[in-house]
Amino acid sequence: MDKLTYKYYRKNGGKKVFIVLHGSGPVGVETSFIASIFDAIATTKNSVIGFNFPFCDREEVNSSGPELKEEVGALKCVMDFVRSEGYEEIRIIAKSLGGIIASYYLEQYPDSKIDLAILGYVPNEIRQNAIINNLSLIIQGENDRFASPSKIKELVNESVEVVAIKNADHSYRNEKKEPIYQDLVIKELLEWTKRKK
Repeated sequence: MDKLTYKYYRKNGGKKVFIVLHGSGPVGVETSFIASIFDAIATTKNSVIGFNFPFCDREEVNSSGPELKEEVGALKCVMDFVRSEGYEEIRIIAKSLGGIIASYYLEQYPDSKIDLAILGYVPNEIRQNAIINNLSLIIQGENDRFASPSKIKELVNESVEVVAIKNADHSYRNEKKEPIYQDLVIKELLEWTKRKK
């Protein structure tokens, strides 16, 4: 954890922790959407942690490269930290690139006990076989440029809940690029937090 310069951790007791992974872009966990997810999870009396991947700390838009070694290393650091804190249940909420990184991590460090929710699934980039035992929720905009919710349903196990956000794009915005559907996504996430894997 010491290598990650921006980290947010609310320890609320209990044995469950949520790790929030941001998507691409130089802002990371400071985007209003990711910050709202973090705050909403913290209100559930569960612990929650968020951090910026190193490319954000360098104010770069893109990840470290096609193998995502730097990002997987950062996630491993965080996973080691939450395990050292004694959490028995680990749940990852991953936005877009965060979902891709989570799949690369789980390919290298398989752990069927980790529960995964992906916001904005990118099918051609995610290592689908690596997350087959982890993925439980996908929230996909109906107008997502990477894949429609119906296409996603064809790709994943039927045990995975795929929530379609009507009229929303990849970032849960309307056609005017207003983020009007993000609150609905957070509501769906809060419902998911109540469920047991």
